[in-house]
Amino acid sequence: MTNALRTASLIVSVSLPMTACQAWRVEERPIQTIVQQNHSPIAVTMNDRRWIVLKDAQLQNDSLVGRRLRGNTKGRGRTALSLSGVRAVETRKFSFIRTIGLGIALAFVPSLYRLAVVEED
Repeated sequence: MTNALRTASLIVSVSLPMTACQAWRVEERPIQTIVQQNHSPIAVTMNDRRWIVLKDAQLQNDSLVGRRLRGNTKGRGRTALSLSGVRAVETRKFSFIRTIGLGIALAFVPSLYRLAVVEED
C-alpha cells in the first residue's frame, strides 16, 4: 500500500465519525419549543404537502417566520408561514444507518483505486 493511500485511509477513518451523516427527523415537541431550542435550519411540512426549509426561524404572532434555504426565494427577504397550516416540523439529527452506509462505501475506495491504476512491471 502506498503512503498516499495509507494517508487517505487514515484521514477517512478519523474524519468519518466526526462528519457523521444526518437526516431530517420529525419532531413530536410543540413548534414553540423547537424554534426556541433549535438554532439550525428546520424543515416544515405544510398541510398542502409543501416542504420548506427555513433558517433563523422565529415565531411572530400566529406565523412561523424565517429565510428559505431552497427555491426561488433562497436567502432573500423573509418567508412567513401560518402556524395553522403547519403539519410537521423536522430537524437534522445523527443517522447511524447513513453513517454505516457511508463507511461501507468508503471501504471499497482502495479496491477501486487498485482497479483503476495500471501498474507497469
